Amino acid sequence: MAKKMKRRGNPAQTAILIVAAVVMLAGAFGLGWHFGAESNRFKGSILLVNEQNRLREDYVPDELVNLYQQRHSFRMASSEIYLTRQTYEAMERMFHAAEEANMNGYIVTSGYRSYHRQAEVYAESEPGKAQQPGASEHQTGLAFDVTVETGDGFENTPQYGWLMQHAHEYGFVQRYPANKSDITGISYEPWHYRFVGVDAATRMYKTGQCLEEFIAANQ
Repeated sequence: MAKKMKRRGNPAQTAILIVAAVVMLAGAFGLGWHFGAESNRFKGSILLVNEQNRLREDYVPDELVNLYQQRHSFRMASSEIYLTRQTYEAMERMFHAAEEANMNGYIVTSGYRSYHRQAEVYAESEPGKAQQPGASEHQTGLAFDVTVETGDGFENTPQYGWLMQHAHEYGFVQRYPANKSDITGISYEPWHYRFVGVDAATRMYKTGQCLEEFIAANQ
């Protein structure tokens, strides 16, 4: 009795199916990279957030900590300010070093904001004074605002001068410098600092680059 022969598929059809599957996977990966499980776009290990690279509505950073409940070498405008643990730990080291240098009086005024809280802030603010929801770094939990008691503007204080000299040593950059607003799309904010890690912050400090420039030069 003759053995039943197994039917083989058409090699050309099989190749077409494989190519189609690869294209679909690549497309799915591309969408995942662009719209991301975590954010709109990651650039290396640094999260870029701006008008062109927005966070999803449901994005919440991992391991947020309440700063008031942690040891802190700074004052706080509220007991409900949160940052990621890594950002808080670097920030605490920085402000402790400032305290050791007799540079006191820092007041942290803002940290993490949810997408919906940012929408409220945006609605309550004058045009150009706040980012739209999804476009704010505050949603990352990696950025904070700081000031001191002064009637002359934070940028005119010794505390600001100390941060400008030393923030990079702890992984922070002034996110929106006065001479980079055409690139960042944000007016000068001497009070807004972003954690990017010591290596990146030091390189940005030495080159004078803002985050957009640094990422463009290193992608």
